Amino acid sequence: MPRKKLNTITSPFAFGISDMNDLSRDATYVIKWNAPLAIQWMEGIAGRFLSEYEKEVYNKSVTKINNYLDHLEKMRYYDKKEVWGALAPARLSELF
Repeated sequence: MPRKKLNTITSPFAFGISDMNDLSRDATYVIKWNAPLAIQWMEGIAGRFLSEYEKEVYNKSVTKINNYLDHLEKMRYYDKKEVWGALAPARLSELF
């Protein structure tokens, strides 16, 4: 009898230790399909940086995400309810 496949969704924060650089870079791609989730990821990792390089990567990702959202809002096919659902549109701020 074949083993049952587990369909659990694991959050990247569940492991405790994750590569912050990869997670912030991945959020720049996730923003295109699920904006609230990408914003949640970025806000979740904002205070967990140890080096200046990680802050640089985070700030570059924040810039890309904010630029994408600004550009998206100017498009004629933009539907606020489809992108954000019941949430208010949000932007990220850089770390200094």
